[in-house]
Amino acid sequence: MNRFALMLCSLWLLTTTSSFAADAAPPKEKWPSRASTEDLDWSLTGYVAWISQEQLGDMLIGAASLENDKLYALALNKRLYRWNTGWDFEVEGQVAKHAGPSQRHWEFNGLGAFRWNRFYWDRYLNTSFAVGLGISYATEEGQFEIDAHGDTSKTLAYILVDLDFALPQYPNWALDIRIHHRSSAYGLFNDNIEGASNALGVGLKYRW
Repeated sequence: MNRFALMLCSLWLLTTTSSFAADAAPPKEKWPSRASTEDLDWSLTGYVAWISQEQLGDMLIGAASLENDKLYALALNKRLYRWNTGWDFEVEGQVAKHAGPSQRHWEFNGLGAFRWNRFYWDRYLNTSFAVGLGISYATEEGQFEIDAHGDTSKTLAYILVDLDFALPQYPNWALDIRIHHRSSAYGLFNDNIEGASNALGVGLKYRW
């Protein structure tokens, strides 16, 4: 067999082998798999949050200044439904203790939230983003809110903005960053105030 024939045989063998390998390889997913968290319907998050006098929009763009007033909170979350499109619907209950210096009361929050789970980098860092709406009840009228707005109410609307990050090899644990927002809901709960208080929180989430 001359060199030309040997070259043709080698080229045919390489092409055939590559074709079989391509057929055997699984198709590349548009979105990385989050199978490691699909069965983890419950989560418990503990976090500390620092209160700000700035508006919610300032918090979202990172332009808010934080005060010394802070709160500690536990949040129990249950996923109720998952769509194949990447959305979850979940409910959450929170217990928070304001730790001063201007207010030291308890706060109880309940909400529903929609969570988006699919990001292109999930194979390296599992990420999810949620927005929730509910009701907030404080055992006392918050002095921080009174100082900022001149008035407040024990019962107000509650908005959650939540972002968490987990290593794929440790899907049960996640770093959690959230905005904790009490609001008059454009006068629905209190005609005398616009907004109420915002707090930026960071904590640890455990899924099971």
